[in-house]
Amino acid sequence: MNNLKKLQELTKISTIEIADALDVEVETVEAWQNEEKVPSVSDFEALSGIFSSQLDAQGIDSQSSKHPIHIRLSVDYLLNLGITLSDWITLKWAFEGQWNNDQLAIGFFSNNQLVRVISTESEFSDAFAGYLILQTEGEFEPYIDEFDNDREYDWRLLCLNDEKFVDVTNDLIAANLPVIS
Repeated sequence: MNNLKKLQELTKISTIEIADALDVEVETVEAWQNEEKVPSVSDFEALSGIFSSQLDAQGIDSQSSKHPIHIRLSVDYLLNLGITLSDWITLKWAFEGQWNNDQLAIGFFSNNQLVRVISTESEFSDAFAGYLILQTEGEFEPYIDEFDNDREYDWRLLCLNDEKFVDVTNDLIAANLPVIS
């Protein structure tokens, strides 16, 4: 499972534009999208750069705050394996300005009840040591709180406004997780 199609949706970059930018055949990009072939390391790096610059441009168009330094998506995000702190900052920068003061957050849920919210970079680093694992072997991982007797939480990416939230996990990562509302 990879996020190539998801990132194309988010950035509105066509398959033809990707193929042109990487100087590869359209069929090659389609094979990557359908997971019939795996891009080389250099192709993954180039894809990270293409999507990063497009998300950066979206943030510049919509944010009123000062531009952050070094916006970059990781290959792990492209592969749908995990979200680094850099990915987190990139996604926040690109989308929060379009969400009319709502913010990107991570919610921990127990029995479908929101019990904890992660909304800042420092909270992200504290909770995940800078790396949120998305999936291993095709299965999404719960959050295990090592500081609370290894209690497990379901987690979701949220568009958050005060106490109200919308589950945007399936919008930002290649997943088919049940929506929590």
